[in-house]
Amino acid sequence: MRELLIRGAQELGVSLDDTATDRLFRYKEFLQEYNKKVNLTAIVDDEDIIVKHFLDSLTVLPHLKIGENTKIIDIGTGAGFPGLVIKIAREKVDLTLLDSLRKRIVFLEEAVKMLGLDGAECHHARAEEFLRQRKDIAGSFDYALSRAVAALPKLTEYCLPYVKPGGMFIAMKGRNYKDEVAEACGVIKRLGGEICEIKEIPLPGSDIVHSLVKIRKNK
Repeated sequence: MRELLIRGAQELGVSLDDTATDRLFRYKEFLQEYNKKVNLTAIVDDEDIIVKHFLDSLTVLPHLKIGENTKIIDIGTGAGFPGLVIKIAREKVDLTLLDSLRKRIVFLEEAVKMLGLDGAECHHARAEEFLRQRKDIAGSFDYALSRAVAALPKLTEYCLPYVKPGGMFIAMKGRNYKDEVAEACGVIKRLGGEICEIKEIPLPGSDIVHSLVKIRKNK
């Protein structure tokens, strides 16, 4: 399993040091144990977690320019994908994990503490509610990420307001994204964004092809 993770990450152009690899496996084991009492994910097999959760999350990493204090928000993070995986791989990012289900946030808070990660906040709220609760947070992130939460028009409305001008919203989608993109163009333009790239990425260790829709915030 360790070789599958490391080799798969390398195929994606991502290097994982020993600390990150060890933490990912501790995260996997904690998720599997926790999932026995609280349903967080239907994906529980070792190989499936590595490929469909960890490697899938890492597909985003080569598309992020990470420096000191890079701020990322993962909207509808579920059990921490992709945000917590990215934080483990690149610990210096400033991460906010947002989800509407309290049980997921409780798990994530425990996972962050167990892994000894600093600079990771977990918040229980819907995306639109969190903006109203925290007026200071709009337009404050370098990147907003979201995976399998909603169709792209609605997802853009949820996510793009969090991004600062010059930043980017990256929507993680499946292979069939074209209709969603066509429907979302008006919303993207209205919110000051533009699609700068759509990248189809084969998922290592599988026959799955996922897509990243990259939307730059211009104003």
